[in-house]
Amino acid sequence: MRTVEHFADGPHKLLRIEADGCAINVIVGLHDDNGARMTVVEVEARYPDGDAMQWEVEGPNVVVVRRMGVQHLVGDSPYAPVEDPDVVAAPGGIGG
Repeated sequence: MRTVEHFADGPHKLLRIEADGCAINVIVGLHDDNGARMTVVEVEARYPDGDAMQWEVEGPNVVVVRRMGVQHLVGDSPYAPVEDPDVVAAPGGIGG
C-alpha cells in the first residue's frame, strides 16, 4: 500500500489516481453554498482499457465529504464552546 497525503493547503487541488479499469479524482479545497469546507471524490470507469475490455462503475461515482463543524460528545460542557473557524456564529448563538 502506498499512502499519498493530499490537503487543501498544498500546491494542487486535484489528485488523480489511475488504476486498472478506473481513475479516481480527489478534489480538495472546495466550499459548499454555506461556506463549509468539502472534498469531492470521483470515480471514472476507463473504457476500453488496453485489451479493449469494458469497465463500469457500480454504485455512486461521486462522493462529497463535508466538514460539519465541531463534534460535541456526551458530557461536553455547553458553557465551554470550542471555536471552529469554518462555522459562523448565528445571531443569538455562541459569539453572536
